[in-house]
Amino acid sequence: MSSFLSDLRYAYRMLAKTPGFTIVAVLTLALGIGANVATFSVIHAVLLNPLPFPQPQQLVRVFDDLRGSNVPDVGLSVPELADYQDRSGVFSDISVIWPIDANVTGGDRPERVETLATSPNYFTLLGVNPELGRTYTKQDALPGFSEVVVISDGLWRRMFGADPHILGRNIRLDNDLYTIIGVLSPNFRHPGRTLQTDVEAFIAAGYAANPFPPQPIRAARFLPGAIARLKPALTIPQAQAQLEAFDASLSRQFPTDYPPAAGWVPRLASVQEDLVGKVRTELLVLFGAVGFVLLIGCVNLANLLLSRSASRQREIAIRLALGAGRGRLIRQLLTESLLLSTVSGAAALITVLLFKHSLLALAPTDLPRVSEVNFGGGVLVFAFLISILTGVLFGLAPALQAASPNQVANLREGSRGSGSSRRQARISRILVASEVALSLVLLVGAGLLLRSFWELLQTNPGFNPHHVLTTHVWIPVPNDPTTDPYRQPEKRAAFFREVERRISALPGVEVASVNTGDAVSLGTQRNSFPFEIEGRAADSQRVPTANFASAGPNFFRVMEVPVISGRVFTESDDTKAQLVLLIDDTLARRYWAGEDPLGKRMRFGGAPPGQAPPWRTIIGVVGNIKSDGLDVPTAPHIFTPSYQNPGYALTIYLRTGMSPGTLGDVIRREVQAVDPDVPVFAIRTMDEVVARSMAERRFALEIVGVFAVVALLLAALGIYGVMAYSVSQRTHEIGIRVALGAQPRDILRMTVGEGMLLVIFGLVAGLIGAAMLTRFLQSMLYNVKPFDPITYAAIPVLLAFVALIACLVPAQRATQVDPLVALREE
Repeated sequence: MSSFLSDLRYAYRMLAKTPGFTIVAVLTLALGIGANVATFSVIHAVLLNPLPFPQPQQLVRVFDDLRGSNVPDVGLSVPELADYQDRSGVFSDISVIWPIDANVTGGDRPERVETLATSPNYFTLLGVNPELGRTYTKQDALPGFSEVVVISDGLWRRMFGADPHILGRNIRLDNDLYTIIGVLSPNFRHPGRTLQTDVEAFIAAGYAANPFPPQPIRAARFLPGAIARLKPALTIPQAQAQLEAFDASLSRQFPTDYPPAAGWVPRLASVQEDLVGKVRTELLVLFGAVGFVLLIGCVNLANLLLSRSASRQREIAIRLALGAGRGRLIRQLLTESLLLSTVSGAAALITVLLFKHSLLALAPTDLPRVSEVNFGGGVLVFAFLISILTGVLFGLAPALQAASPNQVANLREGSRGSGSSRRQARISRILVASEVALSLVLLVGAGLLLRSFWELLQTNPGFNPHHVLTTHVWIPVPNDPTTDPYRQPEKRAAFFREVERRISALPGVEVASVNTGDAVSLGTQRNSFPFEIEGRAADSQRVPTANFASAGPNFFRVMEVPVISGRVFTESDDTKAQLVLLIDDTLARRYWAGEDPLGKRMRFGGAPPGQAPPWRTIIGVVGNIKSDGLDVPTAPHIFTPSYQNPGYALTIYLRTGMSPGTLGDVIRREVQAVDPDVPVFAIRTMDEVVARSMAERRFALEIVGVFAVVALLLAALGIYGVMAYSVSQRTHEIGIRVALGAQPRDILRMTVGEGMLLVIFGLVAGLIGAAMLTRFLQSMLYNVKPFDPITYAAIPVLLAFVALIACLVPAQRATQVDPLVALREE
């Protein structure tokens, strides 16, 4: 310990003697370490930390897939859910998870609240205890909705001012009276996807009474999802095999509900994987990028230390001659490096802690588990270890070189004007080439993401998002249909018409449309269902499916979607008119190639229990719309008239010549003038919707791009520093060359050539590394291959150009060496 403290004091004095070097080194390292600590804290919270529930490895999501048409997650039926719970032998508990909109009244104005409808055993399944009161259990079960509600900590504080006496208080959701029985912990988050925001109200139902069908039908798969807990000692693969065998027995027992052509198959997925699996690649790529930046910083510092050690060769040689052991010197030199990296790590950690919220604001808004990011023990241990490892990485090579046992050579080379040893120069050149290679890998990755993002921006979405505003409206759905003022479709259609009339009359609004649901969500929630074409025998191998949406008469004008043939919907396409629909060009080409689909008939679900669904006539073909996202293959679409089949969830689209963002409050006022109890929410422009759909790709591009630019600058500085030091050490040699007749262009060609030779070696190694590593970007690329020739050609040219500039500056200085001055210095 005495020796270590002595080394530490000496290291501090040496660093204090060169404040310029110390500041540059600390800033360089703090950048790399801070980026790694910040990224690791996110990865630790999102990917590494188990979900905050007992035995989280037993929690699974339950899906039913339609393999016959390659359509995943088509929903479950109530009888199927009961069979899974009672007869499958796989689950100890299973619960519905159904994110829905709910209208909360009683305040200054109606408010939309994100609500989750579950089974009564939802909280028991997760093993969750409330912060206040209790949660609902099987004892609260009713055939329809139970009359109790559990609210989030956020809703409790926002709407009720954190009133500790909230238990037993009533709240109206969609005009139904619920009793608040519990408030959840502020740390609780539903472990699944939601509609818009975090879930703020939890309600339970039995799904066998109003507002659901009183006699559950196996083929009515209206439950959108389920979460379950596996029985102890049962792994997911074992449970999957057992559930598939059980599903095969259900198919034999109910052949009509499970037709072989449909290919109904259950699928289990870990809840954590389902929640975070989509962002795993992006976060790991980000971690790799910041790791490369730290490596490049370490190489830069190693070169600086190597150059700095040349001035200390005489000192070290004398210490060796006086009997100091080589290991003792290496330990002392490494102590300097470790002190430097530790100070940098502390500075980085403090900076990350201070700017935590600002850094998290850079992440996409839908990044799962981002609220769980903290700087606990695991992150602190990582920060300590990365700091120590960094100190060893950049300090070991210079320490080994400086403590060379050849004392005579070191005494000679440490004398005035001698320059560095050949071995030191060789190590320095290897480090420069490595820096170029690492920078090239990062730049190629950023280039591929940039090319991919550019291709995405060039994608035709099938509509014009500019100057379009979109707003969501929720008509309350009471549990007792007899109390529903909008129970009759004609009532809802009348509400649609009046809202559309009022909004269309607003100054600056060119055209407006009121739709049932969201026809252009650009999200991950698919609305895909099977359909049947009249006169065509069912395919024994494939059931046709399409995305369904409702559209108002003016929707295609608002969105500027082209009409290819036929007509679009009109005001007369209401509940009393002939049932009609529109199809898009993809569906027309797939099922009516070479013939006219107009006048043909199709049908799909939606009929009352025990009745066959009605046939609908195709009246028009419209252009394709990328409703699921710009980077998702175009799916076939079927549109029905909003006035003919009006729902409760509305989306208003309007095109305006003025700034769309100024109309939000006016739209809310007009909608609530029709019905003051209807909430208006999620007011945003279509440009914002499009941008939000690309948020993950933009985030990856921005972060990797920023660090790629940093890597390029560090590489340029590294090349410049080595070349500048090399020129300064070769002043005597250059002076002799000039004295013997060498021209400035000869000196320039010699120095630049030596520098660019290192760059070429680095570029070759970097291209090989990029070819090996960029294949991991495959899932993040759109219309771009991991070995894109444009990127692989342009990026090395860019890096070579920057390196050439970095070489030219010291090379130009070398041409101005005065031979008399250079020889006099000897």
